[in-house]
Amino acid sequence: MRSIITFLVAAVIVAATADAATQKKQRAKRDINRVRTEQRDTKREIAETSKKITANTRETSRQLARLNALSGEITNTTREIGKMQQGVDSLDSRIAATADSIASLQGRVEAMRRTYASALRSTQGSNGAMNTLAFIFSSETFSHAWQRVRYLQRFGQWRRNQTERITRAADSLELHRMGLDTLRRERSVAVARMSLSQRQLEAQRKETDQLVGKLRSEGSSLKALLKEKERKARALDSELDKLIAEEQRRREKEQREAERREKEAQRKADKNKTTGKTTTDSKTTTSTTSGGTAKANATPTSVAAADRALTGSFESNKGRLLFPVAGRYRVVRGFGRQKHPELEHVETDNSGIDIEAVGGGKARAVFKGRVSEIFKQPGYGTIIMVRHGNYLTIYANLSHIDVHKGQDVEAGQSLGTIYPDPDEDDRSILHFELRKERTKLNPMQWVK
Repeated sequence: MRSIITFLVAAVIVAATADAATQKKQRAKRDINRVRTEQRDTKREIAETSKKITANTRETSRQLARLNALSGEITNTTREIGKMQQGVDSLDSRIAATADSIASLQGRVEAMRRTYASALRSTQGSNGAMNTLAFIFSSETFSHAWQRVRYLQRFGQWRRNQTERITRAADSLELHRMGLDTLRRERSVAVARMSLSQRQLEAQRKETDQLVGKLRSEGSSLKALLKEKERKARALDSELDKLIAEEQRRREKEQREAERREKEAQRKADKNKTTGKTTTDSKTTTSTTSGGTAKANATPTSVAAADRALTGSFESNKGRLLFPVAGRYRVVRGFGRQKHPELEHVETDNSGIDIEAVGGGKARAVFKGRVSEIFKQPGYGTIIMVRHGNYLTIYANLSHIDVHKGQDVEAGQSLGTIYPDPDEDDRSILHFELRKERTKLNPMQWVK
C-alpha cells in the first residue's frame, strides 16, 4: 500500500514537472516569436521612416530648385518690365515731340494759307483778266508797263511756289499725323505687354511666397539639404584645385625639362667648338644639335606661344565671350557668397553661376581652347574642364559628352548635354565656373 502511494506521488511530481517544462518551452517560443515580430515591425517602420525622409528631402530639394528658378524668373521679368517701361517712356517722348511738330506744322500751313489768300484778294477784283490788262495798259510809259509785266510774272511764280510749299507742308503734316497714330498703337501694344509681364510677375511672387512658407515649415530638412549641397560644392572645389595644381606641376616639369635639354644642347655645341673638331664634324654636330634643340623646344615653345595668344585673346574678349548655353536660359544662382533672395538667414556660396537651360539643351564652349580634364563628381554629374591659356572654364552637371580629353574645341562647339534632373521636374541646370588657374572669377563679367 505504501509503495502504491509512493508511486502515485512520484507520478504526480513527474507530470507536474513535465507540464511546467512544456509551459516554459511554450512561453519561450512565444517570446521568440514576439521578438521576431517586433523586429520585423521595427525594420518595416525604419524602412518606412527612411522612405519618408528620402521623399521629404527630395520634395524639399524640388521646392528649393523651383524657388531658385522662380527667383531667376522674377529677376528676368523685372528686368524686362524695366526695359518695357523705358520703351513706353521713349514712345511717350516721341509722341509728345510729334504732337508738338504737328501743332507747329499746322500753324505754318494755316499761316501760309492765310497769306496766300490775302495776296490773291489784294490782286484780283471781280474780273481778274480785265484787271490784269488794265493794270498793264494803265502805265504811263512802255518801260513802266514792262516792269508791271515782270512784277506779275514774279507774282505768278510766287503763287506757284507758295502752292507747292503749302502742299508739301500739308503732306508733311499728314505724315506726322500718321506717324503719331503708329506711335500710339505701338504704345498700346507695349503697355499691354508690360501689363501681361506685371501679372506674370505677380503670379511668380505669389508662388514664391507659397514655396517660402513650405520651406520654412521644413526647417530641419532644408538645413540638412543646404548643408549637403555645400559639402558637395566644397568637394568639387577641392577636386578642381587638385586637378589644376597637378596640371600646373606637369606643365612646369615639362618646361624645366625643355630648358634642361636646351642648355645641354648648347653646352655640347660650345664644347665641340672648343675641341677643334674637323669642319665636317662641326657641320654635322651643328646640324644635329640644331635639330635636337628645335625638337626639344618644339613642345614647350609652342605651348608657351599658344598660352600667350589664347590668354591675350581671352582677356581681350572679356564681357563678349559666348554664353555657355545656347537658346533660352535664365541664371538661377549667382556668383559668390550672397543672401538667398527669398529665404531669410540663408546664405549661399557659389564658385560659379547656375544656369537653367529652358527646355533642356547643350553646354557649349565660350571660347576656343583644349579639353584638359573630364571627370565625375557626386552632385555634379560629368564635368568638363577646358583650358584657354592661363584661364579655365568648367562645365558641370552633364549627362552625355561630345568631346574627349585633349581635344581642341572652337568657340560655340557643343561639349555635352545638360542633365535633366527628374527630382527637379526634369529641369536642366548647368553649373559653370571660370578661373584664372585656381583663382575664381565671376563669369557674368566675362560672358554675354
